[in-house]
Parts: sequence; structure tokens; C-alpha cells
Amino acid sequence: MAKTQTIRGLQVFISDIRACQNREQETKRVDKELAKIRGKFGDDKKTLTAYDRKKYVWKLLYIYMLGFDVEFGHKQACDLIPSAKYSEKQVGYMACSILMNEKDEFLRLAINGIHNDLISRNEAFQSLALTFVANIAGQEMAEALTPDVLKLLQSGTSRPVVRKKAALCLLRLMRKTPADAQLVSADTFAPVMAQLLEERDVGLLLSCVTLLLGICARTGSAGYEQCQAKLMRVLERLVYLREVTADYTYYGIASPWLQAKVLRTLQYFPLPEGTQAQRQLHDTLVAIFNLCSEITKSSTINKSNAQHAILFEAISLILALDCSRDLLASSVTSLGRFLSVKEPNIRYLALENLTRLALVPEVLDSIRPHQATILANLRDPDVSIRRRALDLLFTMCDGGAAVEVVEELVTYLTVADFSMREELVLKIAILAEKFAPNVEWYVDVVLALLERAGDFCGEDIWHRVVQLVTNNEASQAYAAGRVVEVLRRGASHEALMCMAGCVLGEYGKLVQASVPNLEQFRLLHERFPTLSIPTKGLLLSAYLKMLLHEPGNTALQAEVVAVFSRYSRQLDPELQQRSTEYLVLAQDPAKAAASYVLPMPKWEGRESALLKRLAATEGADADTADVVPAVAASAADEAALGAAPAGGGLSMALGGSAEPAAAAAEPEPVAAAPVAAAPPAVAPKAQEIDLLGGDDFVYGNAGFGGAAAASSGGGAPQLGFEDAAFAVDDWRVMGDVQQLHRALLTKEQGILYEDTYLQVGLQSRYSRSNGELLLFLGNKHATSSLSGLALLLSGPSPAVQVAIGQLPPQLAPKQQVQAVVHVTCLHSFLEAPRVQLRYSCGARQVVQELLLPLAPHKFMLPEPHIAKEAFFDKWKSYQGPPLKMQQMLERATPLSIDATLLLLRGLNFGLEHLYLDPSPNNEAGAAYFICGQPGAEQALLCQCRVEGNPQNRMQFRVTVAAPDAALASSVKDMIVAQIMAVP
Repeated sequence: MAKTQTIRGLQVFISDIRACQNREQETKRVDKELAKIRGKFGDDKKTLTAYDRKKYVWKLLYIYMLGFDVEFGHKQACDLIPSAKYSEKQVGYMACSILMNEKDEFLRLAINGIHNDLISRNEAFQSLALTFVANIAGQEMAEALTPDVLKLLQSGTSRPVVRKKAALCLLRLMRKTPADAQLVSADTFAPVMAQLLEERDVGLLLSCVTLLLGICARTGSAGYEQCQAKLMRVLERLVYLREVTADYTYYGIASPWLQAKVLRTLQYFPLPEGTQAQRQLHDTLVAIFNLCSEITKSSTINKSNAQHAILFEAISLILALDCSRDLLASSVTSLGRFLSVKEPNIRYLALENLTRLALVPEVLDSIRPHQATILANLRDPDVSIRRRALDLLFTMCDGGAAVEVVEELVTYLTVADFSMREELVLKIAILAEKFAPNVEWYVDVVLALLERAGDFCGEDIWHRVVQLVTNNEASQAYAAGRVVEVLRRGASHEALMCMAGCVLGEYGKLVQASVPNLEQFRLLHERFPTLSIPTKGLLLSAYLKMLLHEPGNTALQAEVVAVFSRYSRQLDPELQQRSTEYLVLAQDPAKAAASYVLPMPKWEGRESALLKRLAATEGADADTADVVPAVAASAADEAALGAAPAGGGLSMALGGSAEPAAAAAEPEPVAAAPVAAAPPAVAPKAQEIDLLGGDDFVYGNAGFGGAAAASSGGGAPQLGFEDAAFAVDDWRVMGDVQQLHRALLTKEQGILYEDTYLQVGLQSRYSRSNGELLLFLGNKHATSSLSGLALLLSGPSPAVQVAIGQLPPQLAPKQQVQAVVHVTCLHSFLEAPRVQLRYSCGARQVVQELLLPLAPHKFMLPEPHIAKEAFFDKWKSYQGPPLKMQQMLERATPLSIDATLLLLRGLNFGLEHLYLDPSPNNEAGAAYFICGQPGAEQALLCQCRVEGNPQNRMQFRVTVAAPDAALASSVKDMIVAQIMAVP
């Protein structure tokens, strides 16, 4: 810490702040000091000394730490970084790291000073620069400073403290770089990393292992295989030899942090090759278990935490590599012991790791003795522990324990936390379906769910019951009787009423001896007023079927016809149509039953929709390696597909094959009979991806059904189009191509073109005068290939040089390919280049001309800190058109100041409110338009000013000035178009 006691002005200011009696006095004193500092910084006539600049920056830091906003002084803080004095350099780095963030444009001013400090021979300066970069660096710094950091990391003359900081700094730079851009190559950096892992300094070794862990988590271990043996050697030294100094010995444990990091990093590597290496790793893990088994009640909390951390990482490594059965058994024993400890964190980790172990069939029986303890954790006060206990019970459940587990979970449902009831209901329904001994038991379980937590039961649950009951005649009377019992108890949830309407409408006649149809009708109708419109329509169909089951029941007919008559005058068109047509059918029950209202047919076998819902609610843990034991791969696949074990479950209860049928919409069960009044059920559309939104479009195989996606089964992403094949005569362009083009002018990704067969997505990147457009072409056709695929430049483009990558001549069904279009802006332009898209589908030849989403602002670099004098001198030098273009416009609605700032910054103009134009209703900014071939580029200053009517912010005057007429005109038109397009 720099000595600040000699800065008298800072001492006096701190004393004044401490002497303030209340917040008002403190604010007044701070405002006074801020005004003074602002005046000193803004006085161009008097040059500040380095001492004064340092003093004022310290004051700004103190003010900021008090909780006040500091909106100036950033440049002065950056100016202190190149200083030759440590005290000035230190406060510069500290102020920049506290007052700025990685996206702050002022950081560009400090990059050169940071570079000089990194290449200097002063270790104090190097440490300051590395610490600053490791805390605040962004992508721009990563591109500029990575070579300097790598040199320090590999330097043999630097002390370990500097190299340790360099390793962590490099990790920060890698994390701030896009995944597709590699700062370091595995071919060149892997030998360096292997050499670093031989270091004896534990601090440096810990930083290097952390760096390797970050690399493996980001790109995988491919290319770094030689580091695996080094890591195992490090682990052996720590476990057996304990070769660490006293500074890194924690409660008698040799650097537990390094042990845990090494064990976690090894999880990203495959099982070592060679029997000797595998044996060494096995012996090391056994030694870790032996050491960690010494955890006793007398151990301090800090020591036990360190031992637990090592043990849990060792168990994760065993799961990842599937080392041996004795290690798996030791893992289960240790984790089972942790299930009953008081520390909630330990129990949470034990439950999580047991869930992963439960996927291994060989150790599943070893987990079963702990089932009572796991069930007890369902009532833990911590909701996270309850969730992990539920996941473990779901994973370890099979046909032998399913009845007991499901009944316990149903009992727990009444006291479960509301935040986890939906997931609990879903898992109970899946377990009941997979392991039900018979359909009757499954009906009882689902009715209990609908009665106790009906608000959390989706349509998939009661749909499944109706399917099973329909396909099993022996259970139809039982299901109808149980539904009546539940209704008599007063249950009235929406999902329960849907199921009751379906079951009683179809099979209520089977129990009419004990429960008359009139009573069934009244049990349903007494809840009718509170139900939603779709449920009311379903119950109306059930009423008609009840009437047709007993047409001679005059009392029932009178009440049902009264309901139909009443709702035939409803405002809702669906209820009105149904009631009107059902009235006609009720007049001739025999004809209606024979020709129109037929019994529900049996359902085809299909994949359970419940498993799809479960997969949508679960996500991977981002903090750990996403590994599944190799021995459990087949079991995990079976669980993911919802396959029931042989001899159990309801997989064949629908009368279909064991293979899932093609995905289809779930129709309304009670309306499956061909009732004339009921309109045909419409299959829901597949989930569409909003590429124009720019947030949900993931390039690769996610947007389209590529080869990888098509073969991935239930885990494949949703397509942005229907699965059905298209007729050739149905070809049409989908959407407004011009609107798609306009949207891409201000976005980096989205849809460029789409028709019935083909979808073209686009992602763009620009750097100075160069740009790269990634086109993703996907065949939407389910059965036919697209042939003759080509992308050609329509005509000469003198202003923009365009190079189009090769495309395969044929695109298979549901396949996606990528084409790269490189563009170089040679000079300003008014119209973007055009490309011609060609392909054939069957006999149809498709030729479309597309306008590339290019505009001059794509090649502009913002300049927010241009000097005022330079800006206005250049502005005044343009007298009028064609170099200074102006246009008046009027909007229908007001446009706020913030929206105007956002709009101009989106067009790559650098501007700060009230900096160039003092009027609060006006905005002025500048940017450099870069054109020309690399190495011979030109930078043209483009200036803009947008003046708003202060009365209503609806009338605007847009002025753009540039040394090129085409540039000024096109940028002016773009700003006008964007202002008018803002909603």
C-alpha cells in the first residue's frame, strides 16, 4: 500500500468527513470536494503535477468507497499508470480497477502502459500490471496482452510470485475470449504446461493446475494428454511424501487446495493407459480414502472441511474413470456415513454423489440400506437437500422398491415445499408408470396426485391415465369407481375434472348400478361454473355420452338438455357450437350413438411425454465436470428413454410396441369419438426459434435437425420447422425478406432467408475494414435432399470485396451446412452486394437474389473521446451537401433520450450525453469509417448530430458530416430509418 500519510490534503478531507454529524453534512462536504477536483481536472491552462493528480485520485477513490457516484477522473487515473514512480502507478492501477469495468472505453488508454510494465524488469511493476489485468481485463486486452503474459509465465528468471500471477492472469484472458478463438494452442502450450507442472513451488503449482483446469473445462483435455502423468505425480508427492512447506500445510494436510484441484482436473482425462499407471492411480486413491477415514468428532471444522473436499473430489474421479469395484464400494460406504451428519453441506454433497453412483447397477444394492436415511432427508429444512434426496430416490428406485418409495413420496407431497411440488409430482408419475405392478395401482397413485396437488399436475399426467385405462378393459370399471370416490370427497382441481370427464363419459356406464348416471352428472356439473373454457367443452362432451348411455333416463335428459340449452347462448363460440350441435344429437340418441358419438378407440403405443417434461426441468451442474460412470452408460440411456425393466411397468399397457412411436399431438381424449359437433383436434406446432430476437439462436446443429441432432433421439433439440414432408407445389417464401434484412443491419445474428424447404441463418463478425459472415443453410425437408446448392455473387461489387466459401452440391434431409463469406470494405458505398442462392428440390428449381446485410456503420469504430475543438473544427469545415447531409423527420410517438443514445451507439457512434452538445435534447457523436485492404487502410471521420424537439421529442433533425459524399448520405439514411423504426 502506498504511503498516504504524507498527502496532507487527503488527510484533511478524511478528517472533515469523519467530523460530519449527519448524512447531509457529509454529502455537502463531498459535493464541495468533487466540484474542486472537477475544476482542477478541467483547467486546461494549468498543468497538474503528478503529486496533485495522485492526491485527487486518492480523494475520488475515498469518495467512491463512501458510496457516492464518481463520474469523472477516469482519464487522470489512466494517466498515472505510465508513471515511473511506484506510488503513482499503484494508485492508478487501483483507481482503474475500482472505478472501471472491462467494457469501459477508457481502458484503451491504459493498454500501452500495461504492456510496458509487463515487459519491464521491475517485478513490482509486473505484479501490479498482472493483478490489474487478472481482475478487469476484457476481450480487447486479451488480444493485446496475451503474448506478454505468456512470456512472463515461461520466464526462467522471474520469481514464482510473478509467474503465479501470470498463470491466473492468463486464465482470466482465456475466459474473456470467445470459445471459438483460442489464445493458446494445445500443440505449442501443452509442453509448456507439462514443464510448469514439475515446479516445486506449491503456490506456482496451484496456479498452474488452476490454469490447466480452466483450459480443460473450456476446450477439453485433447492435446494435453502428457499433463496427466505429471498431475498424478504431483498427487503422489502430496499424498505420500507431503513435500510442502509449513506455509502450505493446513491442519497437518499437505496443501488440500492443490490436492482437490488436481483430482478435479484429472476428471477431464480418460483412464490412464498402461497397467502400471492405472495401479499407481488406484493406490493413490486408496491412500486418500485411508487418510480421510481419520475424520473424527474431535477434528476441528476446518480440518474436516479440508478432508471432505479431498474425499469428494476423489469420489468424483472414481465415478469419472470407473477405476475399480472396490473403490466404488468404498465410496458408497463413505457417502452413506455422511448422510446422517449434521453439517448440511456434507449431506448435500453425499446425496449428489450417491445419485451419480446409483447409475451403476453393481453398487445400487449397496445404496439401498440407506433408503430410510434418504427418506428422512426429504424433511430437512434446507430445500436444496430435499431436492437432492428426491433426485437420489428417483434414480435408485426400481421394481422391488417402487411401491414403497412412491407411497412415501405421495405421503410427503402434502407437506412438501411449493417450490418443488411440480418436480415431485412429475417424478412420482414417472415412477408409478415405469414400475406399476398393475394399472389399478397406477390409477390410485395418479388420483392421489390429482387430489393432493392438482394445481401442479400437467395435462401429460391425466392424458397418460386415460390412455392406459382405454387400452385395458379390465381396469375401466375400477377407474370409474375410484374417480367417483374422489369426487365425493370434494376434490375439484382442473386436471382432476378433465380426467373425471374422460373416464366417466366413456366408462361411467360400467358403474351405473352402484352410481347412477344422474349422480355422476351432478358430481361433475357442480364444479362446472369454476372451470376453464376448454375443460367445460370437454365436460359437455362427457354429458352427451352419459345421456347416450341411458337415453331413457328422463331426469338425466332434462338436466343435460337444460345445460346444452343454456350454453347454446354463450358468448364463447366453442361452447356455443358444441351445445347447439349436442342439442340436435340429443333429440335422436340412437342415431347419434350409432353414427356420430362412437366409443373411444385404443391408443397406439408411444413414448411417454412425462420423460420429456422431466428432461426439460433438469440441467447440468456448471461447476463440475459433466461425467457419467462408463459402466452406467447403458443404464443412463435406458433411464433417459423411460424403458421399464423386464416384467414390470406399463410399457406395453397401451397395446403398442416397445419402441416409441413418432411424435404426435395429444388429442382431447373424450373427443376422440367422431362427434359431429366437435371440431377436429389441431396438432400443436413445433416450438419455433426466434432468430430475429437474436438471443435463442444457437449456431451448429441446434437450429436445424442436422445429422447429429437427427440421431440423438429424445435429447435432440426442437426444430424450427415441422417434421412432415412438403409437397413440391407448396413452395413459398416464408416471412418478409426485406424485413429480415433490415433486422440484420443492427444485429449480429438472425435469419437471412427462409422458404418452405430451406432456412438460411446468419452470424456476423467485423474487425475494422474486414467482416466475416457465417451462413447456416438447413434443409427443412423431412425426406428429400436439396441438390445443386450454390451461392454466387450476383454482379460486380467495386466498393466491397466479397469471397464466398464452398458449399456441398447436395444437402441431405434435416442437414445443416455452414458457408463463410469474407467481405472487405474498399470504400464507402450506397448499396450492399447481392448474392444469388440456387438449389433444386425434386422438379422445382429455386433461384433467389439476396441482399447481404452490409452497411457503412458495420465498418465504423466509435470515437467517444474526440476533443471538442477537433470535432467542431471539422464540423464547421463542411458547408453543406453533399458532405454534410441533413433531414427533418417526425415520429408518431416520442423517442426518449436513452433510446436515442442506444440507437446511435448501436450504429457504432461513440458519444457521451452532454459532452459534445450541451443541450439535453441533442446528441452528437463521432466514429471512424475504416476502408481499404489490410495494411493500406484509411480512416474517415464520420460525425453525426441528432436534435430533438424539447416540447414532445417527436420531431428530429438528423445531420451527418463526412469527407465522402456516399458515406454521409448512407449513414444519414440509416439513422433516419432507425429512428422511424423504433416502436
